[in-house]
Amino acid sequence: MTQSQLNLIPYPKKLKMLAGTFTPPAQGVIEIPDHRYTPVAEGLKALFPMCAIHAGTGGRQAGIAIRQDGRQPPQGYRLRITARQATLDASDEQGAFHGLQTLRQIAADTSATALPCLEILDAPDFTERGIYYDVCRGRVPKLERLMELAELLARHKINHLQLYIEHTFVFRGHPAIGRGASPLTAEDILKLDAFCRARHIELVPSLATFGHLETVIRPNPEYHPLAEDWGTGRYVSPEAEKMKRWMTHIGWSLSPANPKIYDFLDSLFAEFLPLFSSKRFNVCCDETFDLGLGQSHELCQRRGKGRVYLDHIRKLERLARKYGKRIMFWGDIIRHHPELIPEIPKNVTVLDWGYNHNTPFEAIRDFRKAGLEFFACPGTSAWVSLFPRLKESRANITGFAQAGHRHGARGLLTTDWGDGGHYNFMEYSWYGYLFGAEQGWNTGAPAGDFTGRFARGFLRSRSRGLPAAIDELGEISHRSVQGHYQSVWQHLFFATPGHDLFDSRLRKTWVVKNNTICEVNARLNAQLGRDTMRRLDHIRDVFAEASRESGADPHGILPYWIFAVDTIAHAAGKLAAFGDSGKPTAAQCRQLRGEMQQLMKRFQVLWHARNRPSEIRVTLKRYRRAIKGLTA
Repeated sequence: MTQSQLNLIPYPKKLKMLAGTFTPPAQGVIEIPDHRYTPVAEGLKALFPMCAIHAGTGGRQAGIAIRQDGRQPPQGYRLRITARQATLDASDEQGAFHGLQTLRQIAADTSATALPCLEILDAPDFTERGIYYDVCRGRVPKLERLMELAELLARHKINHLQLYIEHTFVFRGHPAIGRGASPLTAEDILKLDAFCRARHIELVPSLATFGHLETVIRPNPEYHPLAEDWGTGRYVSPEAEKMKRWMTHIGWSLSPANPKIYDFLDSLFAEFLPLFSSKRFNVCCDETFDLGLGQSHELCQRRGKGRVYLDHIRKLERLARKYGKRIMFWGDIIRHHPELIPEIPKNVTVLDWGYNHNTPFEAIRDFRKAGLEFFACPGTSAWVSLFPRLKESRANITGFAQAGHRHGARGLLTTDWGDGGHYNFMEYSWYGYLFGAEQGWNTGAPAGDFTGRFARGFLRSRSRGLPAAIDELGEISHRSVQGHYQSVWQHLFFATPGHDLFDSRLRKTWVVKNNTICEVNARLNAQLGRDTMRRLDHIRDVFAEASRESGADPHGILPYWIFAVDTIAHAAGKLAAFGDSGKPTAAQCRQLRGEMQQLMKRFQVLWHARNRPSEIRVTLKRYRRAIKGLTA
């Protein structure tokens, strides 16, 4: 076996192939230095069930030996497989756990009965490598699905997980919050926290505590007085008229001019924070669009909007300290007030985010200059899309990983959001999760063959055409046009006849061409729809063939991806029928209406298989509106 035949994610820092193979003895021994390494030994025993676990071999050579070695870097390990023995050296249990994951992948690629001889020296570039998953905006996964998420992330050396919560938690003291949204319970959090802890993942609490609280405030009149707009959309500042439409939401932010918000937040913290073993807490505080426009107008006029924002962060820091937590917050708003960055308390962590391929990644050094702890936070580019915009995601994750590593970021936190009803299934995002896992571990990993390693290693497919089909679907999904956020196919999917997207005028468009993201002037016309449908036919065939392979797709990803192909194909079919301001026939409308009805049924089946009922109604309403509009 050659080095290129190993489909390892993350790819190790140093890998050297040696001659020969190692066959574990039928009655072999897994040696551990002490009881703390038992979980790793049990993982090895799952691979080599005929081996027994022992401590101290009296000078006898163990078939497989776990050894504590203080010379290994934190979280790092040395894996050496010779014809006689496999040894895993690590400075502590976490390093040994990471080495176990690499050995698992090697065994899956080859055979646990005959491992290739090799030596790996490995350690992470970032102390923390995380995934941030949105359990608001429509969908809350079942608890067993969140546990599966944690298990698979741990197997790819992720050690930090956050779940974004606005209203999807059951607060006993606030029973109106989350009613009808299938929220997580305290028991769910406790079980998930213990599950994560056993896999060396820190489950960090995350809760909206400033903006993004429309789901809490708007439906519940008792909270209206706490809102910047008094929960009624009322503003007093003339600046409110300048807000873009997508920024205007009733009951969006708490008002720091009302001191009662801190009693309210404290009551939430008292129920939420003690459930987590983590000593940290993400208070979010991003996108506070309406700060200073309503209740806090006079306060912001007097103290300055940036100062009022920073005061709120300081008050949250003091509140969280009551519960033994250190806070972190999103860094977008404080960037509008760079003069205040040095005043952020030094025990606060800043989460620097941006989701484009051309995000100014180097600006992350601003937080280092201020002596702050900070994370680099890219995204999967999966939201507001029918499939992730893979090229955008790869460029965004790579850019942040390199800049973050260069400037001393503590962690790389890859985010995955659910804007618009969370119709972007978690299953779509595994490519981005694992690319983020790899870049968080090894920024020098060979990115050019990642798709192949993902297809062979994670999807367990030997299809030669699958990597190219994945990349092509990502390229198709990438197409976006000025004035319509993210992938244009999502907008076309829910569009009805007469929408301006069907008029085929020249538009500023972003596409992937020759593996490069380009800005061009292009038309959305019927011919583009027909050409895209032909490309998708081939991709669907490749995905379907891969899904039928024996042993392929062990995590059930491909049915969701095939659904993504079919939704984009439906959007392309609409463009073929309605493009160039055309008028479709009654037969075309009946066909499209029937297609969308079937897609809606499939959507519901796929949703309910792994998720709570939650707020599926948000997306179903959009489906039904589009179906109703498909009349000749």
